[in-house]
Amino acid sequence: MVVIMTSGSGTKICDISGCSKEAERSISLKKVKETKLSVKPECTRSANLCKEHYREFKKETKKDRKFEKLGY
Repeated sequence: MVVIMTSGSGTKICDISGCSKEAERSISLKKVKETKLSVKPECTRSANLCKEHYREFKKETKKDRKFEKLGY
């Protein structure tokens, strides 16, 4: 398990609206906004995602990642 630590404030929480779980991954805000996930308005550059929302993000972007890999 990967824990994202910040200086002084402890662990980060998921930036998806309505979620208060501990964040496990940090993803570009632009990429997250391309999915159906609704990000909290205070996010600026990247969105911290919990394990559940990261899995959902991966499922939604699977085709895009496959095409990127192939060069389309």
